[in-house]
Amino acid sequence: MFDGERDGRLQRLVNSAKRSFATRGFHATSVSLIVQEAGIARGTFYLHFDNKLHLFQSLLDSSLQNLTDQIKPISLEPGDPHPLEQISDNLTRVLDLVLADRDLSAILLNQTSSMSEVVESRLYDFYQQVADMIESSLVLGISVDLVRPCDTRLVAYSLMGSVKEVVQQMIIAPREEANVEETVQELLAFGLRAVLKEGQMSFLHERDRSRTAGVKAGR
Repeated sequence: MFDGERDGRLQRLVNSAKRSFATRGFHATSVSLIVQEAGIARGTFYLHFDNKLHLFQSLLDSSLQNLTDQIKPISLEPGDPHPLEQISDNLTRVLDLVLADRDLSAILLNQTSSMSEVVESRLYDFYQQVADMIESSLVLGISVDLVRPCDTRLVAYSLMGSVKEVVQQMIIAPREEANVEETVQELLAFGLRAVLKEGQMSFLHERDRSRTAGVKAGR
């Protein structure tokens, strides 16, 4: 969340920057283009940002904070939902977030090697922090005998990569209106079967049976 987001001019500025970064890329986007499309004075830009890179970094920082806010710690207290239910809820909130801001998601997913080294480094740092969050969940899962022993960093990259590819296809080549609930279930079925201990698979089997019964009932 940007400071002063309630300022209409700042919000127009941010929205204009996101659209331009998403469609034109970082290099082809200029401060002049951003303020022109936002319909604000150039001086307003410099009230909030030092330069284009500062704005880009602010977008990444805001995105990471919003992403972090959607991921709730897994609770193992008696009476709490099964940890996999909590993971499902986390993933649902994350997908809702990234699909609600497709311009920003396109920036995070579609920047190419034509970026400057500084911008590329910023994006690298962003995804390292996302991988850190996934790895922390894996470490917790291993500690409570839910996740099989594994190279947690490698598995974190693998899971992050699969989610990134799914989201990218949903954004740039949508086959139909995205069904977040179905997408979450498929991602869980794919990812969790790769990391869960054998004795924990019964939870997924129960979920599959419930989904099948629900589909049949809806016919």
